[in-house]
Amino acid sequence: MTRTPGRSAPARSKHKTPDDELDLGRYLGILREYRGSIAATLVLTLGVGVAYMTATTPVYRANAVIQIEKKANPLGQLGELLWDFSGEASTEIEIISSRALLGKVVEELRLEVEATPRHFPLVGSALARAYEGPGLARPLWGMDTFAWGGERIRVARVSVPPELEDFPLTLVAGEAGAYTLLGPGSTPLFSGRVGAPAATPPGSPRQVELLVSELEARPGTRFSVTRHSRLEVVERLQGALRASEKGTNTGVLSVVLEGQDPAELSAMLEAITRHYVRHNVERRSEEVERTLVFLDSQLPGLRKELERAEEALSAYRAGKGGVDLGMEAQALLNRSVDIEKSISTLSLERSELRQRFTENHPMLTAADRKMERLLADRTTLNAQLKGLPNTELVSTQLMRDVKVATELYLQLNNKAQEYRVLKSSIVGNARVLDEPVVTRQPVRPNKPGVLALSLVLGLTLGITLAFTRQALRRKGVSDPVAVEAELGLPVYATIPLGQVPSRRPRWKRTSSQELLAILAQTHPRDLVTESLRGLRTRLQVALKDSPNNVVSITGPSPGVGTSYISINLAWVLADSGKRVLLVDANLRGGWLHRCFRVERSPGLTEVLGGTVALEQALLRAPGQSLSFLSAGALPPNPAELLLSEGFTALVARLSAEYDLVLIDTPPILAVTDAALVGRHAGVNLAVVRADAHPMREVREAVDRLEQNGAPVRGVILNGVPRSSAGRTVNGIYQYEYPTAS
Repeated sequence: MTRTPGRSAPARSKHKTPDDELDLGRYLGILREYRGSIAATLVLTLGVGVAYMTATTPVYRANAVIQIEKKANPLGQLGELLWDFSGEASTEIEIISSRALLGKVVEELRLEVEATPRHFPLVGSALARAYEGPGLARPLWGMDTFAWGGERIRVARVSVPPELEDFPLTLVAGEAGAYTLLGPGSTPLFSGRVGAPAATPPGSPRQVELLVSELEARPGTRFSVTRHSRLEVVERLQGALRASEKGTNTGVLSVVLEGQDPAELSAMLEAITRHYVRHNVERRSEEVERTLVFLDSQLPGLRKELERAEEALSAYRAGKGGVDLGMEAQALLNRSVDIEKSISTLSLERSELRQRFTENHPMLTAADRKMERLLADRTTLNAQLKGLPNTELVSTQLMRDVKVATELYLQLNNKAQEYRVLKSSIVGNARVLDEPVVTRQPVRPNKPGVLALSLVLGLTLGITLAFTRQALRRKGVSDPVAVEAELGLPVYATIPLGQVPSRRPRWKRTSSQELLAILAQTHPRDLVTESLRGLRTRLQVALKDSPNNVVSITGPSPGVGTSYISINLAWVLADSGKRVLLVDANLRGGWLHRCFRVERSPGLTEVLGGTVALEQALLRAPGQSLSFLSAGALPPNPAELLLSEGFTALVARLSAEYDLVLIDTPPILAVTDAALVGRHAGVNLAVVRADAHPMREVREAVDRLEQNGAPVRGVILNGVPRSSAGRTVNGIYQYEYPTAS
């Protein structure tokens, strides 16, 4: 067969470019298309949020405010300018959260002991909290070993060996306040009764003691009893406690504690603030206490020294009588008394300083130098005293000892009294401004916040899922603008997905009649039919400058809808009054004969083989100017039949007898039949299914047709998703014309 003269591939334009601008309409189209999945995701996340709020144990917050007053600055007004209170506030915060202070709280409130009912997993604790009726809640689903609401237990004391610390023991409630304690592996340890101490028998490998002060539960209900290690409870309390300074250099501390039991929470924070204030007072009085202890330890010795000196003076006067001192002796006596008193006072001060500082401290060094000067003065004075008469010398020395001992004792005793008064009147620099208060509503979970977060997450996940599904679905060509820009070929029509029964998936169709229905015949006002009418208009324009009135329709691969478009397009063309012939040239499996309710044979195969005349093989549609030539029996050599001179003559004859000849062909990338038929067609159309073919596959199909002398005039984009808003996610406008009711 020879190629039709004057046929050449039309130049394909390459100047078109896709619209790269932000297309909000397309994005809104995606959201509208997947609005069901977005709504389902939103409902799911809201359900998860509600379930979280219901199942999560509420957490309450207790708050107290403590004021730390500034200490007196030793630098006076200059120190006030340089004073930074933040360092002292940080110190107080660390003291509040220290193990030493919190350990006293743990011991006072017996926080090492934890006893809680065992609830059904996930929903049991929520149901127990929601129960407000009198007595005990009825067990659900027959699970009477779990607590369902109204159960109470209070353990006053529990003692376990170290290996059972932090291990939950199981307490099973019995009748009339009786209970049984189970150890590891549900091994019974002992039985007891509320209000009476109970313990394991003597000689048991694990000695456990328990005192239950209150128990209200159904027989068989189980509780968890745990004795935690003191360090573990303190560290857990440190994690729940937060202390911070309100403002800068204000000295006002906010102490916050969070927990699940409001009553226990208030008691813990009250104990923390009370122990801190007491610790603050004790810390400030500690120095006074040390000084007072030192003074009290020195007073008995000074008292004995005074008594000894007085006895010695009395004995001397009794033996020698009174001695009148001269002016020189009197002056030396007074000076000697002052020096001795200074030496004794300095010795006491040095002893006190040694309790606080090391020997190399500047204050101790200064005291040592002062002591050296006093000792030197005493040596000089003693040398002068030796110059006095013996009687005056002895009398002067004895009188000096009495005066020094008396004044030193009185001075030390007065100082001790002053420290006693100071100790009784001392107050700390910390006081509680606001007593601990627990919030009436739980701070966690925050219901408005959880709902808002669920709403945001639901919308975000739903939109993300929609765009992800769209990205995964759109593996092939879907945008007509992209097709025209890449191939330089016009898109003659975009055929939307049908919504009528004949376009439903085959596995959902209920009958063979539904499968074989011609959409243009049964639903003439459907959007698909209207799109085919638009294709008819463009095809008529294309045929004006074509060599003949033969139109060939093919596609890249099977399943693109070439037969579907061929039969419906033929029906629409016949509706315009033209004499149209539809030829099923798919000699490898054409099925168009079933749409006309006829047998496959006789058809094109028999006509080309010369066994049947053309007139005998043609079928005329009733009431329509549409004729049909089926494929006929499937031959073993379809390509050879289409390549024969008989096929060339047949096409020329049909072109002369009809206004338009429409030929349905197999896919070009599968077999060469479409290229053999396309050589005789004035207009070749390539059907591309939306989202099914990558651009390189479409380009390969077009190039293969052109290389075989069958240039493509245009593309039909089939199976475009519909949009109720008129524009699909692919940027294609589709509008359903309203019909009168």
